Amino acid sequence: MTIPVVFHHVGITVSNLERSVQWYREVFGLEPAFALEVSGPSADRNLRLPPHVHRAVLIPVGNFAIELLEFIPARRPMDQRQDDVGYVYLCFVVDDIEDVYARLTAMGHDFHTEPVYAGDEGQIAGSKFCIMRDPDGKTIEFVQPGPGMQVAALHVAAARKDVDLARPQIFKD
Repeated sequence: MTIPVVFHHVGITVSNLERSVQWYREVFGLEPAFALEVSGPSADRNLRLPPHVHRAVLIPVGNFAIELLEFIPARRPMDQRQDDVGYVYLCFVVDDIEDVYARLTAMGHDFHTEPVYAGDEGQIAGSKFCIMRDPDGKTIEFVQPGPGMQVAALHVAAARKDVDLARPQIFKD
């Protein structure tokens, strides 16, 4: 039995809610839809955490939202490495990745590399990618998708049900 789903939001724990809201506002022009402060036994049970307070905002982005959460007390910082199990990051679609890279670099944001071209073969053909970090060191990826990386094309490819993990497309520069 399958359960039909539609993506709603992704939650990202941050160290300072005000700083992160300001960063998303300055970098992307995004505004929170609402703010919450949650505490009490129900919140503790729902999240299976010791007694705490958490503050959150939901920021709409296209057809989904980003939930930024600040926990009080904070447990500990993550290593902020993408190879940490459970690490989650955001990827935003852009029309002109070179322009985005140039504008954000001019604002002082540090990218790992300039935009990278994914090549001319396979599902990722024609796509370009680049990565920067948010104020807590979380990966923020940008993609200028080629035809096969458009979400509609990904649905078509997934419907074939023929992905073989033992034979992945190799992307190596």
